[in-house]
Amino acid sequence: MILKYFYMVAINSLRNILFLIVLSSNAFAQTDSQSTIDIQPILHLYDIADQTQEDIATILGPQSSLNAEDAKAAVCANCQKYSYQNDRIIIEYTNDMADRIIIWPEKNNKAELTPSLLGLPNKKPDSIQDGKLLWKGYDGIRELIAFTDGNGAVTYILIKVITD
Repeated sequence: MILKYFYMVAINSLRNILFLIVLSSNAFAQTDSQSTIDIQPILHLYDIADQTQEDIATILGPQSSLNAEDAKAAVCANCQKYSYQNDRIIIEYTNDMADRIIIWPEKNNKAELTPSLLGLPNKKPDSIQDGKLLWKGYDGIRELIAFTDGNGAVTYILIKVITD
């Protein structure tokens, strides 16, 4: 009888230990999508990507013209280029549609969480090279690049939209 009691206690203890091991391993498991990360987006990229200047002004507020030097740095010589939110966001328009977007987020955001900062489902970057993290495969987005400070924090984000 006493032996049976000790046997039952040992079995229950092993069950509890096994349960805790399974529970803790699930708590630290990571998925490729990382879609459950709770981050407050700085903006929702799909709200501004491939949108007109008028549509974007209702979302980001009034636009400011860039100084002549910054305007010359535009990738497209004939494109319009404006800044928003005190120069934190710069947008180049091709055929009046937001085509190239540069964002300077607040400091200390982890670069690998860049998609979440833009309201996109987070996933692992397609490539990491020379302080740049590159994502492809988001609908309507040609590429999303996070430039880092060398410590894993994002300094700025470049988005190239697929425009018609």
